[in-house]
Amino acid sequence: MDETKPTKKYTRLKSSYSISSVAEVDLRLKSFREQIKSDDFSPIKTMFYDLSQHSQIMLLVLNDVHIGSPGCNIDKVIRYLKEVKNIPNCYIILNGDLMNNANNLGKSSPLENALPPMNEQKIIHTLLADPLIREKIICSTSGNHESGARARDSGLDSLVTPMASLGILDKYARYMAQVVLRIKCPYTASGYTDFKILVRHGSGMGGKAGKIIEEMFNLCRSFGNYDMVIQGHTHKNLYATDDQVVQGEKYSCIKKSVTPINIPALEEASQYAMEAAYPPPNTDNSIICVRAVRNYDALDSALNEGYEVLPYKFNIDTISLDRPELVHFASQSIEPPRVISRQELEVIAERVARQVTLKTKRPKAPKTTPEPNDDGREE
Repeated sequence: MDETKPTKKYTRLKSSYSISSVAEVDLRLKSFREQIKSDDFSPIKTMFYDLSQHSQIMLLVLNDVHIGSPGCNIDKVIRYLKEVKNIPNCYIILNGDLMNNANNLGKSSPLENALPPMNEQKIIHTLLADPLIREKIICSTSGNHESGARARDSGLDSLVTPMASLGILDKYARYMAQVVLRIKCPYTASGYTDFKILVRHGSGMGGKAGKIIEEMFNLCRSFGNYDMVIQGHTHKNLYATDDQVVQGEKYSCIKKSVTPINIPALEEASQYAMEAAYPPPNTDNSIICVRAVRNYDALDSALNEGYEVLPYKFNIDTISLDRPELVHFASQSIEPPRVISRQELEVIAERVARQVTLKTKRPKAPKTTPEPNDDGREE
């Protein structure tokens, strides 16, 4: 008996739809495809902007907004964006935890969240969709509330969808961002200089202000020659500045000022913070103003300390967003003092020398003796 096995016939399934065509229709699949293309694991993403037309730049940093949390002060976020969108030299940095993104394994309970994560993404898109606001965004990073879903639940980055829908995915850094801003500087031969910022959301570092600031200084030493370190995460408003010696070109040592700033949160309170008995955070944000000024201590430092010192330094001020009149004042373009050329200095020196010479050659008036009075006394 012939026990040959019957031949199996396989039928190829034909479909008019492909994965690529579906991804073009479904925004969620499209954002997933965008994430795969942008899913590099480099620790720092570099972004460069030529702003050399401005002698002063202003930065609005928004982090720890926690959209979806009952404690989110969304009205303040709307007011901040409305105030800065018409200031020509003001730019926006989004520094993580824009979404509360409560999930089953996170610290924020999804049962107490006011919105599901998908609605939080829609609100982010609505807040930033205004072209005057969207074009001002120069950097965006991911916070622990966004990365929590990536690491624990879905494996997807929750901020990719709103960043892709806004068309600013190229400005999004998953971990840290190195933002280089070229601004006007009359104290260099080129007429401009680069202001380097390390942007990260932050993690851990305890609750003491001194420890947080010290860790930010350490980040500057570890990752590069930065002028400012910006982070959030701790919901604290911290600011410091200090002179540090960093490595310059050709193995030289340069003494420069470094400024770490910890940006406060825009969440009034959270369930996790109340359970841990944390004090209420300061939610009053500030605009960071940066401009290059002459470094009058450069010559003295170079002679006495032996370090190479730049002829300029960055003057960094913070202006409260809760005082709109100060924002109006800060938006005015501050023209730096004109640099005096060597030829003009020689003309001034000749003029001063001529005045001194004329003064020494001027004939002295003869000394007159007073005439005596009738009683013999001199008047």
